Amino acid sequence: MSDEREFYRVVNDLYLTRLPDHLDYGYEFERDFRHALWRLVNRWRGRVGVRAGERHGFLLLRFLDTPGGRLDEAWLPPCLLERTDAPPYACTDEESPDDASAELDSAFGFQ
Repeated sequence: MSDEREFYRVVNDLYLTRLPDHLDYGYEFERDFRHALWRLVNRWRGRVGVRAGERHGFLLLRFLDTPGGRLDEAWLPPCLLERTDAPPYACTDEESPDDASAELDSAFGFQ
């Protein structure tokens, strides 16, 4: 069975992507729009997240690579994202996060 979840990587550089019109996002000046996008890229650059939702043209990504098992989430515009394969640390359909936690608890003697 294939993994039906969609994974996206945040771009590393705004100059390598085609940007939408700044007016479509409510910005009067293009430089303000670019500045806002650069702040997003600097915060999330290169990270891979699973699509968890969509609203008003933005995608909610859950980043699974955070320490301690806490999830980071962010609403990002699609122009900053590129579709990618599932990262090796993402749980498969056969292995739920609870199964992985139970295995780690057993390995470290927490049971």
